[in-house]
Amino acid sequence: MLKAALVKTMKEIWLGLILFVSGVQIAVAQPAQRAVGVWADEDGKSNIEIADCGGTLCGRVVWLKEPNNENGQPKTDVNNPDATQRNRPILGLTIISNLQPNDDSQLKGLVYNAEDGKIYDLYLKPQRTTMEVEGCFAVFLCGSQTWTRVQ
Repeated sequence: MLKAALVKTMKEIWLGLILFVSGVQIAVAQPAQRAVGVWADEDGKSNIEIADCGGTLCGRVVWLKEPNNENGQPKTDVNNPDATQRNRPILGLTIISNLQPNDDSQLKGLVYNAEDGKIYDLYLKPQRTTMEVEGCFAVFLCGSQTWTRVQ
């Protein structure tokens, strides 16, 4: 009888641990799951698609309000510090990389700003229909926007 009670108690402990670990994994995955989709930037200039890129999330430009330059040609990465990259089209360019959960509500990664050719730390707080987006050059030099889900 004591052995049966001990076995039952051990099963309950293991089941509790399994449920706890599963809950932690689900909580950590939630910001990543909420971020996946297409988002319009605050200014309405571009749409960015956040998707799985082999274990982390990344984001690429999928729509531009003004896709062409003043000569009528597709915009390219003209401000890239690497001259060999300056002919890359902006449309389709991966600008967000290495997005991973930072805590239970936020993702952290890197963002490339084609307007100045620099890479910034990126923090995303996705909700159902909006996402707080913060880019930082240093811990104290940050700018933020609210993006809206397109799909």
